[in-house]
Amino acid sequence: MFASYPALFYYDKSEKVPFFITFPDFTNSATQGTSISDAMAMASDWLGITIADSLENNRNLPKPSDIKSLSLKKDNPYPNDLKYDPALSFVSMVLVDLTGYIDSGQPIKKTLTIPKWADKLGKELKLNFSQTLTDAIANKKLNN
Repeated sequence: MFASYPALFYYDKSEKVPFFITFPDFTNSATQGTSISDAMAMASDWLGITIADSLENNRNLPKPSDIKSLSLKKDNPYPNDLKYDPALSFVSMVLVDLTGYIDSGQPIKKTLTIPKWADKLGKELKLNFSQTLTDAIANKKLNN
């Protein structure tokens, strides 16, 4: 299961780790990266850990902001302290595959009833019913 949120990538060449990344939809969100690829990986990892923690602790997740409404200047979390190069800074969506973050929980056996047609179709599609239900529950929470 995938989730994505917009992030602000601020670049400052005077810093040892030049990329500072923040997610405007999450309070106190920050990570860093040494290059664009490292910054993207760090941002994805931060997002995966944060969303998994929220799901596991039954906290509501914010709706992702419209990326077109975000601005490096307007949404700068530290306007008096965060210096950056506007030519090398950018706004981007960050994608994370949550499977590696939320599948570590202990399985619990559940018995459920589904219509016969759904059972037949699921078998034809070779669905893993447990994984399908798990994904559906997580998607419901993410889109709530």
